Amino acid sequence: MSSPVIATDSDQGPRPSQQDACSHRFEPDSGGWRATVADGFGDHPDTGEAAQLAADTATAAPGEALDAVLAAARAITLTHPGTDCVLAHARQDAPDDPIDIAWVGDCRVWTWSPGGGLRQHTRDHTHGQELRDLRVSEDLARIGDHAVTTSVATAALDDVGTATAPAADLTLFTCDGIHDYVDRRLLAELVAEHAHDPDTLVRVLVDAAREAESTDNATALVIGLPPRPTGPGCHRTRQERLLDGLEGFGGTGFGAHLPEDSEYLLRTLAEDRAAGIACDRFLLRDGTTYWCTKDSDHTDHHVSWHGVTW
Repeated sequence: MSSPVIATDSDQGPRPSQQDACSHRFEPDSGGWRATVADGFGDHPDTGEAAQLAADTATAAPGEALDAVLAAARAITLTHPGTDCVLAHARQDAPDDPIDIAWVGDCRVWTWSPGGGLRQHTRDHTHGQELRDLRVSEDLARIGDHAVTTSVATAALDDVGTATAPAADLTLFTCDGIHDYVDRRLLAELVAEHAHDPDTLVRVLVDAAREAESTDNATALVIGLPPRPTGPGCHRTRQERLLDGLEGFGGTGFGAHLPEDSEYLLRTLAEDRAAGIACDRFLLRDGTTYWCTKDSDHTDHHVSWHGVTW
């Protein structure tokens, strides 16, 4: 059974201390995993240690994801009274099983797959999100994004958010030092580009937060497939062959020859909902350059070609 790749990266940034924490564990017998990201807040000198304890406790806790968050709450209340953090935890018992998610605060859990793109499965527990729910302007809502409405130390059972996500190629955890600063469209593009190299992905996400002038600790954790081999003879997806010039598109299951009609070829790729590759490639046909992009919300999998849109 091949093990998933679990990668993390974290940067303190301009903050006086590192209060982000993460923890993960692979279950070799089942192929499952557990992982947690926590983000401490407040001026207590033990906040960083409390966040790490919360992450470690949640990852080690038996039961469901909800049980893990409640175990973390008990741990920091007993060991580091007066400290607090927000936290997101997820676990998958086996590779094809659903992903069980629980959280308090504004850490996020996402999944990515070639056909589904990047999907967020948590909903921020913040005043900013409450204002958005009331359809207040985005400018006003952003003011409340840093005020959380639930936390590990204060959450009651009914305060813990829960969700279930289908099995995916990649699971991503981010703290607000990343997703509050990195544009959502850019985040989706970076994940798609580096989905098969989790070690690189976590680094570029933290780098993107710094380039966006994030003033917070920045932490990303990724659980994904092993890096995809590259080089001569390696398998390349149908979409990659199309985007590299269409010369190798034929073969078993696709017919020996492609039609000569460029319009047909563009329609074929645009309608292919398995296209989950980086959206920065181009195709030159009949003197026209067609640039591949996706709609800004990255949810309807529509592929546009500048010059032709299907």
